[in-house]
Amino acid sequence: MAAEVAANEKDFSTSDSLAEKAAAILDFGSLLLACGAGGYRVKSCLARAAKALGLTKYESHISMKHITATAWENEKAHTQYTEQRQVGVNAEKLDRLMVFSEKLRPGMTVADFRSTLKQLSADDWHYRRWVTVFFAAIACAAFCFLNGGYVVECSAVFFAAGVGQYVRKVMLRRNYAHFLVWIVCAIVSTLLYIGILNCYEYFQLAGVYMHEAGIISSILYLIPGFPLTTAMLDLVRGDYQSAITRFSYCILVIGSAGLSVWLVCHFADWNVANPANHLIDPALRNALRILCSFIAAYGFAVLFNAPWKVAAAAAGVGAFANAGRIIVLQECLDIPWQVSVGMAALVIGILSTVIAWKTAHSRVSLSVPAVVIMIPGVPFYRALVAANEGNVLDALSSLAEVFFVVMAIGFGLALARTILDPDWRMDIDTSTLPDSLEQKNFQSV
Repeated sequence: MAAEVAANEKDFSTSDSLAEKAAAILDFGSLLLACGAGGYRVKSCLARAAKALGLTKYESHISMKHITATAWENEKAHTQYTEQRQVGVNAEKLDRLMVFSEKLRPGMTVADFRSTLKQLSADDWHYRRWVTVFFAAIACAAFCFLNGGYVVECSAVFFAAGVGQYVRKVMLRRNYAHFLVWIVCAIVSTLLYIGILNCYEYFQLAGVYMHEAGIISSILYLIPGFPLTTAMLDLVRGDYQSAITRFSYCILVIGSAGLSVWLVCHFADWNVANPANHLIDPALRNALRILCSFIAAYGFAVLFNAPWKVAAAAAGVGAFANAGRIIVLQECLDIPWQVSVGMAALVIGILSTVIAWKTAHSRVSLSVPAVVIMIPGVPFYRALVAANEGNVLDALSSLAEVFFVVMAIGFGLALARTILDPDWRMDIDTSTLPDSLEQKNFQSV
């Protein structure tokens, strides 16, 4: 490959049209990665862009932050590499980029292509900081109820998570390293949760040692749900390079937060192994489960910068699937946790696909907020505690539980995609240029 590129370098002395096309396509890929798109999705979009710009072949290697690609135009070849340092999620912008990908047609010029990309980059819509702070707080409070908390725990989580999210936004805006951001935010939220419950105890509003389990919910806004979900889909799709880098990032930030919480709890002498248990009317509890599932999914969708219509649709899907999983599959049918999560993810994938067919929103914007509320943060923390205390068997047991639940989510979404998308039923190279862009439906990308 290197020899072929070197042999063709002389062709660019008179014309750099191939280099310009390759650079424009690579910029498109960087925008997709910055929005949180998975490797398989980036490859498909780059192949469509290459076809629209008149290239005869395009191969790309995608990781979480890097793209290496080789473009061919007849006998000429050009290889480029790019790195983008933004690791985040912007569902609204991702949907706009996917619509742009849908509209690509052969014969497009580089100038037109770049003009549209520039417009998409300039029109970068985001929620205000205080909006994300509020929805992070209310999402974690709702998550706390789903994890066994009640009024005391949920109220403490609301304030602890809200302040932590504010600190995270400030630090990320100043480009601090992500592992450092997660450490600081986890410590801030944990200390605030402990401090709030100490105030409750001082004013005789609650006993501290009855409500310690809610502390895990106060850092759930730090769970990297979007990259974790796309990593699982990349793994199922066979894009191992992208999947491994995303999994590595998720382990880094989750581990940073988990170890920080353990350190604070260790010095505060808190035991969070057992969740709170409150007696409540079963009908009211189920109604609150549905409501809290909706609120949690909506809040996470806002954190992913999804517009309110997308957030509402994702929240509706999440409330239906997650509450149904808890009420029907676990309580009535006594199905194991991993199986119920996988079935719920399958339902979420199917419903998200149906909604995506009727709208201009991508599946990932609808499905990820709905499944992220099922990611097992508490068992992962228990595994960290057990490992630090030398209880290897307990640590391995909790890690196995986390692994199977996470994989069940990925397999459920992938199975839904395979059922409804013909392109997922066959092992097709995602870098292959489509024969006809007019015949390629946007939703199959």
